[in-house]
Amino acid sequence: MPIHILAGAALGIGSDTGRMLFGSGLIVLALWLLRYDVATRTVRFDGRARFFALAMLAGYLWLPVSGMILVLGIDAPLAYDALLHSILIGFVISMVFGHALIILPAVAGVRLAYHPALYVPFATLHLSVLLRVTGDLMELEGLRQSSGLVTVLAVLGFALTNMITARIRRGRP
Repeated sequence: MPIHILAGAALGIGSDTGRMLFGSGLIVLALWLLRYDVATRTVRFDGRARFFALAMLAGYLWLPVSGMILVLGIDAPLAYDALLHSILIGFVISMVFGHALIILPAVAGVRLAYHPALYVPFATLHLSVLLRVTGDLMELEGLRQSSGLVTVLAVLGFALTNMITARIRRGRP
């Protein structure tokens, strides 16, 4: 699996071989993660553990979307945009959402608390990627443009929710 991704990246997705290797590598990576990652077990827990797990699993689901765009050689004019957004927003930012409550306190000394309100920006983020990929592949410009605003709202909502819950946790209004 990693060799597929590395070889595909080295060859470049502009070539058929590179595109197929990279795309199939993303699909296999997602299947492996969905089978073996601890998130598949911790999703049954409550609270922050469930939130972390759902963020991981939702991010993993965007990898095969990216892989299928490549493997199928989808020839939509904006297929590359769909590919980038499904990986960078759908996968990467979902990983950031899922790890922020662990990493930021360790790195920046910021005390963050889990709150169920975090599901709102989390769901908004994935809605934005769905809008973007759909808009790209179906060439719906209005949908594409609105997805950008929805993504910004999701990221700002995540930051704002964390700031509010951190203040509440410290006992401030």
